[in-house]
Amino acid sequence: MAPPVIGPRNLLTREEAIEQYILLRLRAEDIKRLGYLVENLHEGTIQLIENAPFTRADLKDTARTAFFGWFATLTDKGNKAVYAFDPLFALFSGRRPQIIKVQSECEACHSTLQQFRNNVAFHSRAELRAQIQARRALQTDDALVDLTFARNDFARLMSDVTSGELIAIPELPTVLTELGVSHHPAFANVFIANAKG
Repeated sequence: MAPPVIGPRNLLTREEAIEQYILLRLRAEDIKRLGYLVENLHEGTIQLIENAPFTRADLKDTARTAFFGWFATLTDKGNKAVYAFDPLFALFSGRRPQIIKVQSECEACHSTLQQFRNNVAFHSRAELRAQIQARRALQTDDALVDLTFARNDFARLMSDVTSGELIAIPELPTVLTELGVSHHPAFANVFIANAKG
């Protein structure tokens, strides 16, 4: 098992950092929406239509599985994976203490989330015993507390960096337009702020 990373894992050029930041923003938007869905299904504020082919509990379990799988990608260790914190360190150096705090919290959840993702959420190639163990590991009090802190602080970090991204990355609107993702809802704030500025 790889040791937890504190600080950047890879040093990026500015161009690489901006591209990876755009990927992170898209991923963070998916995580935010899945988190919203899980919370509101859990609280019962989202109801299914009368003849739905599955129960609210079933849908909540599926959404939670997808959420855990996506959240695990923030600290992926594979050489081809985008490590979520590298572009943040490269582009938002003034937020280094906040980034390190969130990185540490996400790294603390990494092995449990990765076990769940690899055995249950995305790959599902493991034997049944491994799937059950991965589900149980996420249900312990410690895992749930760690995950709650990591998720909330990650959401706060992304909100903070997003609010200052045009100062840190003034070329962001141009890059988004060149890459053809300027229409994505994740970046609506960029063009609203840019139009006002």
